[in-house]
Amino acid sequence: MAILTNPTGVATGQTTADGTVTTDTGAGFVWFVVTQSAVAPSPVQMSFGLDDQGNPADDAGASPLLAFPGVVDINASGLTPATTYWFHFMHEINVFNRSLVVTSPSFTTDAAPMASWSRRHRSRNAFTRGNIL
Repeated sequence: MAILTNPTGVATGQTTADGTVTTDTGAGFVWFVVTQSAVAPSPVQMSFGLDDQGNPADDAGASPLLAFPGVVDINASGLTPATTYWFHFMHEINVFNRSLVVTSPSFTTDAAPMASWSRRHRSRNAFTRGNIL
Protein backbone atom coordinates (compact mmCIF):
# COMPACT_ATOMS: atom_id res chain seq x y z
CA MET A 1 0.00 0.00 0.00
CA ALA A 2 1.30 3.46 -0.91
CA ILE A 3 1.80 5.95 1.89
CA LEU A 4 0.93 9.62 1.42
CA THR A 5 2.46 12.35 3.60
CA ASN A 6 2.71 16.14 3.80
CA PRO A 7 -0.60 17.13 2.18
CA THR A 8 -0.83 20.85 1.47
CA GLY A 9 -3.33 23.24 -0.07
CA VAL A 10 -2.92 26.91 -0.92
CA ALA A 11 -5.16 29.34 -2.77
CA THR A 12 -3.62 30.79 -5.91
CA GLY A 13 -6.47 33.16 -6.74
CA GLN A 14 -10.21 33.69 -6.38
CA THR A 15 -11.17 30.38 -7.98
CA THR A 16 -7.93 28.37 -8.07
CA ALA A 17 -5.67 26.49 -5.69
CA ASP A 18 -2.61 24.23 -5.68
CA GLY A 19 -2.25 21.12 -3.59
CA THR A 20 0.71 18.84 -3.06
CA VAL A 21 1.22 15.48 -1.44
CA THR A 22 4.25 13.19 -1.17
CA THR A 23 3.98 9.54 -2.15
CA ASP A 24 6.44 6.74 -1.48
CA THR A 25 5.39 4.76 -4.57
CA GLY A 26 6.05 5.42 -8.24
CA ALA A 27 3.05 3.69 -9.76
CA GLY A 28 -0.66 4.33 -10.18
CA PHE A 29 -2.45 7.65 -9.71
CA VAL A 30 -3.10 10.16 -6.95
CA TRP A 31 -6.80 11.01 -6.76
CA PHE A 32 -7.87 14.33 -5.28
CA VAL A 33 -11.06 16.06 -4.27
CA VAL A 34 -11.42 19.63 -3.04
CA THR A 35 -14.30 20.13 -0.62
CA GLN A 36 -15.67 22.60 1.89
CA SER A 37 -15.41 19.94 4.61
CA ALA A 38 -12.43 18.77 6.66
CA VAL A 39 -14.05 15.33 6.81
CA ALA A 40 -12.33 13.03 4.33
CA PRO A 41 -14.43 11.13 1.80
CA SER A 42 -13.99 7.38 1.53
CA PRO A 43 -11.66 6.02 -1.16
CA VAL A 44 -14.68 4.93 -3.21
CA GLN A 45 -16.26 8.41 -2.92
CA MET A 46 -12.96 9.96 -3.98
CA SER A 47 -12.70 7.78 -7.08
CA PHE A 48 -16.13 9.11 -8.13
CA GLY A 49 -15.25 12.75 -7.34
CA LEU A 50 -17.61 12.98 -4.36
CA ASP A 51 -17.35 14.61 -0.94
CA ASP A 52 -17.93 12.82 2.37
CA GLN A 53 -21.72 13.27 1.99
CA GLY A 54 -21.81 11.73 -1.49
CA ASN A 55 -22.27 15.08 -3.27
CA PRO A 56 -20.07 16.23 -6.15
CA ALA A 57 -16.83 17.75 -4.86
CA ASP A 58 -15.97 21.36 -5.69
CA ASP A 59 -13.17 19.98 -7.86
CA ALA A 60 -11.85 16.46 -8.36
CA GLY A 61 -9.54 14.46 -10.55
CA ALA A 62 -6.37 12.40 -10.70
CA SER A 63 -2.72 12.96 -11.40
CA PRO A 64 -1.08 11.65 -14.54
CA LEU A 65 0.27 8.10 -14.24
CA LEU A 66 3.12 8.16 -11.73
CA ALA A 67 6.53 6.82 -12.72
CA PHE A 68 8.48 7.85 -9.62
CA PRO A 69 7.81 8.42 -5.92
CA GLY A 70 7.94 12.01 -4.67
CA VAL A 71 5.85 15.17 -4.57
CA VAL A 72 2.69 15.25 -6.67
CA ASP A 73 1.37 18.71 -7.58
CA ILE A 74 -2.35 19.18 -8.22
CA ASN A 75 -4.11 22.27 -9.61
CA ALA A 76 -7.75 22.91 -8.70
CA SER A 77 -10.09 25.33 -10.43
CA GLY A 78 -13.72 26.36 -10.48
CA LEU A 79 -13.74 27.20 -6.77
CA THR A 80 -15.80 29.95 -5.14
CA PRO A 81 -14.09 33.19 -4.03
CA ALA A 82 -13.60 33.79 -0.29
CA THR A 83 -14.44 30.19 0.62
CA THR A 84 -12.57 27.75 2.88
CA TYR A 85 -11.55 24.42 1.34
CA TRP A 86 -9.54 21.26 2.00
CA PHE A 87 -7.68 19.00 -0.42
CA HIS A 88 -8.14 15.26 0.13
CA PHE A 89 -5.69 12.86 -1.54
CA MET A 90 -5.61 9.10 -2.14
CA HIS A 91 -3.01 7.03 -4.01
CA GLU A 92 -4.43 4.17 -6.07
CA ILE A 93 -2.21 1.56 -7.67
CA ASN A 94 -5.24 -0.57 -8.52
CA VAL A 95 -8.75 -0.98 -7.12
CA PHE A 96 -7.42 -3.44 -4.53
CA ASN A 97 -4.41 -1.32 -3.55
CA ARG A 98 -5.39 2.11 -2.28
CA SER A 99 -3.70 4.32 0.31
CA LEU A 100 -5.46 5.90 3.24
CA VAL A 101 -7.01 9.29 2.46
CA VAL A 102 -4.98 12.24 3.74
CA THR A 103 -6.29 15.78 4.13
CA SER A 104 -4.51 19.12 3.80
CA PRO A 105 -4.84 21.99 6.25
CA SER A 106 -7.60 24.39 5.25
CA PHE A 107 -7.05 27.26 2.85
CA THR A 108 -9.30 30.12 1.74
CA THR A 109 -9.60 31.36 -1.81
CA ASP A 110 -9.08 35.04 -2.47
CA ALA A 111 -12.06 37.36 -2.22
CA ALA A 112 -13.51 38.82 -5.39
CA PRO A 113 -12.66 42.49 -5.82
CA MET A 114 -15.19 45.02 -4.68
CA ALA A 115 -17.16 46.51 -7.52
CA SER A 116 -16.06 50.07 -8.03
CA TRP A 117 -18.28 52.88 -9.10
CA SER A 118 -17.81 56.50 -9.86
CA ARG A 119 -20.13 59.38 -10.20
CA ARG A 120 -20.56 60.52 -13.72
CA HIS A 121 -20.77 64.17 -14.38
CA ARG A 122 -24.20 64.99 -15.65
CA SER A 123 -25.14 68.21 -17.24
CA ARG A 124 -27.63 70.23 -15.31
CA ASN A 125 -29.72 70.25 -18.46
CA ALA A 126 -29.78 66.45 -18.88
CA PHE A 127 -32.91 66.07 -16.77
CA THR A 128 -35.94 68.11 -16.18
CA ARG A 129 -38.26 67.65 -13.28
CA GLY A 130 -39.52 64.07 -13.47
CA ASN A 131 -38.97 63.83 -17.22
CA ILE A 132 -36.03 62.19 -18.89
CA LEU A 133 -35.08 63.88 -22.11
